[in-house]
Order: sequence, then structure tokens, then C-alpha cells
Amino acid sequence: MLQVTAYLPNLPEEITADSLEHLQASAASRETLLLQILQGFERKYGSSLEILERQLDNREVAEHPAWEESIEWRNALEELERAQVSRSIFAWLDNLLVQSATS
Repeated sequence: MLQVTAYLPNLPEEITADSLEHLQASAASRETLLLQILQGFERKYGSSLEILERQLDNREVAEHPAWEESIEWRNALEELERAQVSRSIFAWLDNLLVQSATS
């Protein structure tokens, strides 16, 4: 098992190639789940979140449950963005470790 700390001594000892791989897989699974949630909202409302929010502002749709679901929808979008950033960081770190291991 590759110990990350052998190449990057400032990282905690428990960070290994296996733990990094697990984090990448978890982030990918989370992205998949969040995309399914977002697609469900898009199917239900037949539009994007921005359009629904505009319709709510203009009182073109009933506030309940659309307003509550728009909050859930926005939260899912923001969570997806964070999951994508996390996965990018994990991929960057993995690449760095591979480069360090072969140097």
C-alpha cells in the first residue's frame, strides 16, 4: 500500500492510496445521486431551477410545495458543485502521488 506521507510529509499518516481511492469513489457516487435528484426536479417541473424561481417570484406557480422544493433543488445543486470540487481535488492529489511515486 502506498503511503502518501512518504511523498507529502505534511499530510496525515492515515491518508493512503486506498483511502484516496475510496474518497474518489464516494464523491462519484454522491454526484450520481445528486444528479438523479436534480433530474427528478427537472422532470417534475419541466424546467430549470432558475425558471421555477422566476415563476415563484412572479406568483405563476403555487408556493406550496414548489417553494420548499426549490430550496431542496438549490441545495442539491450546491452539493453537486461541492462534490465535483472534492472529486477534482482527489484526482489532483492522486495524480500528484503517482508523479511523486514515479520520481
